[in-house]
Amino acid sequence: MRRSLTAATVASFTTLAVISPLTPAEAAAARGWSTKASFTNVKAGGTYARTSAKVTFRGWLQDLKTNGSAAALQFRTTEGSRRHTSKVYFFKAEGVPADLPYKEAYRDHFFVSDYTGHAYVRECGLTPKKKYTTECGQWQKIF
Repeated sequence: MRRSLTAATVASFTTLAVISPLTPAEAAAARGWSTKASFTNVKAGGTYARTSAKVTFRGWLQDLKTNGSAAALQFRTTEGSRRHTSKVYFFKAEGVPADLPYKEAYRDHFFVSDYTGHAYVRECGLTPKKKYTTECGQWQKIF
């Protein structure tokens, strides 16, 4: 009788250890994200850190060619029916959106949000004219 009780107790403790939630440090560990070719001249990627309170996106943006449209991207996070959409991020050269081949890391971070349910990113093209026109692709799910 004692042996079976001990085995059952050990099995239940083992099960609890396996399904226990992650510590805050483990949950905030950086994970990767990247875009999936909505635009042929845009690539972007990086990492995100997600806790129960906020999510932070870091990374780089790449424009592959000069084609009349500067590489740009935009983020969106949701929690329930609420959503938070970022501004459109792009790099400038000589005061206008950079329509030239480059790959640059974005200083500090792209976007921080307190909505942590789901996150999306989309590639955009921005015309480097006096009046900017933005055209964006479909939202791509990060998590």
